[in-house]
Amino acid sequence: MASRGLLNGLDGQLNGPWVDQYNSWRLSATRLIQQSWRGPRPRPIRAIFIVAACIFLTIIFLRPSREPDVNYWLKYPSYHPFHEKPEDATIVTPRPSLDHNGTLPHQLQKTNPSFHLVLPATRSTPDLCRTLTSAMILNYPPPTLVRYGRELPQGSAGHDYMVDRITGIYNFLAYTPRLQDHDIVLVVDGFDIFFQLPPDVLITRYQELLRETNAKLREKYGMVTVERPFRKDGVETMQKYSQRVIFSASKECFHDLSEDAGCVSVPRSTLPPDTFGWKTDTQDQLTRPRWLKPGAVIGQVADLKLIYAQVLRFVEEHRAVEGDYLALTQMYGRQEYVREMERLRTSSGFKELLYRWIGISEATNITSVEPRLQPGQRYEYGIGVDFESRLFFNAVQSKQDVEWLKYNNVTKTSTAQMEHRVPREHRLLLPDDVSEKQLGNPFKQPKFSKNERINPPWNDTLDTLPSNRSWNNIPLLTNVPSAEVPVLVHMNMKEKGTIRDAWWSKMWFFPWARALLRKYIRAQTGFDAAQMALLGGQNWWDLRGGAGGVWTDKGEWIDYPEVCAGFERDLFDDDMGTFGEEGGDDYAGPVYNQWGNLVKGREF
Repeated sequence: MASRGLLNGLDGQLNGPWVDQYNSWRLSATRLIQQSWRGPRPRPIRAIFIVAACIFLTIIFLRPSREPDVNYWLKYPSYHPFHEKPEDATIVTPRPSLDHNGTLPHQLQKTNPSFHLVLPATRSTPDLCRTLTSAMILNYPPPTLVRYGRELPQGSAGHDYMVDRITGIYNFLAYTPRLQDHDIVLVVDGFDIFFQLPPDVLITRYQELLRETNAKLREKYGMVTVERPFRKDGVETMQKYSQRVIFSASKECFHDLSEDAGCVSVPRSTLPPDTFGWKTDTQDQLTRPRWLKPGAVIGQVADLKLIYAQVLRFVEEHRAVEGDYLALTQMYGRQEYVREMERLRTSSGFKELLYRWIGISEATNITSVEPRLQPGQRYEYGIGVDFESRLFFNAVQSKQDVEWLKYNNVTKTSTAQMEHRVPREHRLLLPDDVSEKQLGNPFKQPKFSKNERINPPWNDTLDTLPSNRSWNNIPLLTNVPSAEVPVLVHMNMKEKGTIRDAWWSKMWFFPWARALLRKYIRAQTGFDAAQMALLGGQNWWDLRGGAGGVWTDKGEWIDYPEVCAGFERDLFDDDMGTFGEEGGDDYAGPVYNQWGNLVKGREF
């Protein structure tokens, strides 16, 4: 800078013959100064070295992060012995076309899978009868009570009752002759469940959820080709990992397992990270559900048999009152741990690092867990959980998340999320699968011919139902943060006694529970209804027939009043007496099987 000032000063003083010589000297000095400020020229060898180094590092990063000598998909058997996909099972079928004389076609065959409802319950209680009542009102198949009436030896501990319950579930799945591997089974706690929506919605949502999840798993884990000598081409290409069974999701993991894979390695919730605001996942009640909770599970018989066989082995070896809960938690965690190990084996280290930097990594947390894995043992069971409560709402730490909404009340539905501090604008609308168009009107009485004898007999006082109600103007329990109307509610929290009573009185069917139960029984008795069993559709879900009662795992039929007599105040709170005997009626009616043969009772 001093040199430039000197030149500028001389420029103003020189004149005459010295000007040309000065200008020449000034130009040379200026060029010399500019060159002194210019950086060194890049050398071609250095540039080539830098490019080569980048290519080398890129190759290193793009290599699989683990050596491909251990194939975890093969080391721990991951193929499903039953290859039929539950999302493709045709459970819900349309009504058949009637013949010209209004009768069903001859030689009908039930070729589609059946749907079964299983409830472990050893004795009759008001809570069991609430579960049964809600299931019957909504037209679920006659429930099967597992271990009903069974008494264990005196002095049996809580662990013994738990083992007996798991044994009963497994035996029903494994040894019931009428069950097929492709049948769908819903297993729920017999004392903690309220049903809210019909089985059509449950099955459809279950299959839709599997399709959505499996598309994501296919993208995350890819495909695998295995040898199949019996096939024409000798090989089979399949999705590496898939979801086949869905459990209820909870906001809390099994206690004292903070460092176990069952709590650490399970997938993140599919709910948005700000579901409960900026405090999401920092407090128990503000945690997004992601952990497995027993009490509600749906899947195919073949898959559930694998799961409950492993649970049974575990609980027989470990004496813990909640051994089944512990076993399922660890099974879920180890399944996800093995999946992550296999994903890392075939993944790109560069991509892993890049995705972590930009915050879109799908990696499962396995850094702080070291589960003991035995080569050759199965850890893949196709287990997943219902993060968003489309099927099952678990009330543990979540009772503050619900509202009973009438969806025609736009004012209430438009403010519910704001009142619950859900930080997004998402309109709460009646789900498309819950409408009169899809499900019909739940209060519409069936039609009978003038001289047809019906049971229970019609009673104007007992059987009157509202004519101005439908799905859009009855109160539906809604999970406001997830904007879902769940099919059933699972109440197994500590204060469940008080909550059960309060929530039962809020269920949409409660004011008309007695009339709706009579409507259900009346609509499904008789020879014609039994013939619908052959269709396996919405009107009949399995082959046994029967309405207004339960089956036991021993194949015995028990009428509803025999199970629930004396609990009318808990169920109906209407002071109209014992169900089935309100007007001196004889409740017991005939029960037919799918061939129209009388199973129980007498014909009219």
